[in-house]
Amino acid sequence: MTIGSAFLKDARIVIIGAGALGSVLSYRLSQAGASVTVVERNYPGWGTTGNTFAWLNSFGKTPRDYHRLNARSMRDHLDLMRELDGDWAHFDGGLYWEYAANEAKTKKLQDTVKRLREWGYRVETVTPDQVMRELEPDIVIDQAQVDEIAYVPNEGWLNGVGLCAGALGAARRRYGARFITGEVIGFGGPEGTIDSVRLAGGEVLHADAVINATGPSAARVADLAGIELPITRQPGFLIVTEPAPVNIKRVIHAPETWVHADGGGRLLLHREDYDAHGESEVKPPITDPFCEQAVRNAERLIPGLRGIHAEGVRLGVRPMPKDGHPIVGFDPEVAGLYHIVMHSGVTLSAAMGILVTEDFMGQDPTELAPYRIERFSDPSKLTFSSTHE
Repeated sequence: MTIGSAFLKDARIVIIGAGALGSVLSYRLSQAGASVTVVERNYPGWGTTGNTFAWLNSFGKTPRDYHRLNARSMRDHLDLMRELDGDWAHFDGGLYWEYAANEAKTKKLQDTVKRLREWGYRVETVTPDQVMRELEPDIVIDQAQVDEIAYVPNEGWLNGVGLCAGALGAARRRYGARFITGEVIGFGGPEGTIDSVRLAGGEVLHADAVINATGPSAARVADLAGIELPITRQPGFLIVTEPAPVNIKRVIHAPETWVHADGGGRLLLHREDYDAHGESEVKPPITDPFCEQAVRNAERLIPGLRGIHAEGVRLGVRPMPKDGHPIVGFDPEVAGLYHIVMHSGVTLSAAMGILVTEDFMGQDPTELAPYRIERFSDPSKLTFSSTHE
């Protein structure tokens, strides 16, 4: 990436949202010479970024171009963390298995592993005994039900709030970026153009470009400009345990639970079917019986959780574009408005920080070509389908 581009030098860019995407963009754009202001309703990372499973992966991502973009971003996360002397990303690997009796899920996992190997993604096959002896000695796998386990050494998980604080903090200290706590209530400018942002407190921020990086609120922000973004909201439900006398290093996807460490001896628990408990977008109380049941489910895999209870509940609402893939780029109807919204924002944020900065420099990176918003108005541009290629 070219640093200090004349195109970006002193350009006034307002980023709405200080989640993973907005925070990394604040660093990369100000590094490239822009005058950046970030507007956030609360502290950096407080929304979806800080309330998600934060799994860094490209395991089930299709088609191939999208898989490659996620795999690239995992490497970019490692580079960014080293660049900023951070400690928010943990790349200790991922483990996946299903019960042999569930033939449909077992075949799906086998097909995924086969595809990933064909695409050059490192996946090893290990035995339950190897996992319990060498990789995760605090878990117990029923070897009568599990034949083999997929091990991806290069996957991991992320402390989302730590990433946001590190990236945005570096943007402010090194390059003078501003951070404002406030809520955007409107835009100003001539017809079909945005050149200012209005905040609920009355402040007006003048801008050469405005980036809509508000995740599940992206449709609301777009609506302020008269734009309809084709996205939905998907709640994600997570349970945090009390500090437990166990050592779980990897991200584990087992039939009993999905789990990874959460700091301070706590574990973060999730499973696809748990999301149904968050459909109302209202976080249930810790006294809800389901919270305790989630820990007991995990205890079947991690016996050291005996006597440990649920300590916290997290509800993160994730944005999902209509076709499941990111929306990135300048709005074709409103000059000066740039959207960046995606389901895999945590994994993709490191790569997007670089690619969007290149986009603002006029380089039109080919990696972003499939993700332009114009594809929804022109079906011929909906290049992605349910196929794997």
